[in-house]
Amino acid sequence: IFKPSEYTPSTALWLAQCYHAAGLPEGIFQVVLGGREVGEELVQSNAVAKVSFTGSLGTGKKVYEMASRDMKKVTMELGGKSPLIVFDDADLDNAISGAMMGNFYSNGQVCSNGTRVFVHESVLEEFVHELVERTKKMRIGNPTNMDTDIGPMAHEGQYKKVMQYIDVGMKEGATLCYGGTALDSLPGDMKDGYFLSPAIFTDCRDDMTIVQEEIFGMVMTILPFSTEDEVVRRANDTNFGLAAGVFTQNIQRGHRMVQQLSAGVTWINNYNLAPVELPWGGNKQSGIGRENGVGGVESWTQLKSVYVEMGNVECDYPK
Repeated sequence: IFKPSEYTPSTALWLAQCYHAAGLPEGIFQVVLGGREVGEELVQSNAVAKVSFTGSLGTGKKVYEMASRDMKKVTMELGGKSPLIVFDDADLDNAISGAMMGNFYSNGQVCSNGTRVFVHESVLEEFVHELVERTKKMRIGNPTNMDTDIGPMAHEGQYKKVMQYIDVGMKEGATLCYGGTALDSLPGDMKDGYFLSPAIFTDCRDDMTIVQEEIFGMVMTILPFSTEDEVVRRANDTNFGLAAGVFTQNIQRGHRMVQQLSAGVTWINNYNLAPVELPWGGNKQSGIGRENGVGGVESWTQLKSVYVEMGNVECDYPK
């Protein structure tokens, strides 16, 4: 039974239609629409043995608590404030591509996004310049158009939340070097959408609100670093641990880094790829359990031990 967010029901219904067209028997995959009350009813229903939740940390804790009353098995994929680390030997074109995909895909509404972009100080200026130039070329439009790079936020509340974070970032001293503006004069069927331009912040500090808190929007924070030990310590200085990425042409360094990063999903020289065979889930407050891959199979099945005896039972007691 799949209950999508009340703000994004269409894709769940389309998925059900695809399954039906592919020949999946009726009843195996079902979609239930509704708000919080419907979700609570499902989690607490005696007909439900396993709960998998994707969403915010706050809501995840409530779902976890409800499921625990009946000792139900749970999988939680919650928030993130993931680091994306760019070393001085990285291919900068690829690193910028990774940073853009890790911040602007789906208009920033992706929990694994690498919104804390740590860039080695020796390539910081070049990285920022090229990033801004490429971001300027992104096309804003209707999300159903294949030529569109940037669509609207999911709903008004999320749009206002992102704009508030952008304002907080500037007030706390970060430099908004590009974007972060409301796009309220678009033509035609886009004029009523919640559009904004991608925000790129420099001169950020680790203790800033926009660096510490998950925003769930197109707000990239860029932070310079000098050494491996320093960036590992700073990257891990968060309550979240969903994802992390490293860009370097030194593959030994790449493996050395991801081994030390506290994250459930990591990439070397790419970002936000999720093939179905790759177990997906977070550490710390980013979640519990795994989806996809062998880990996903284990999270959706029950282990049963079976001992079979075909001989006599050894017994010290009298017959």
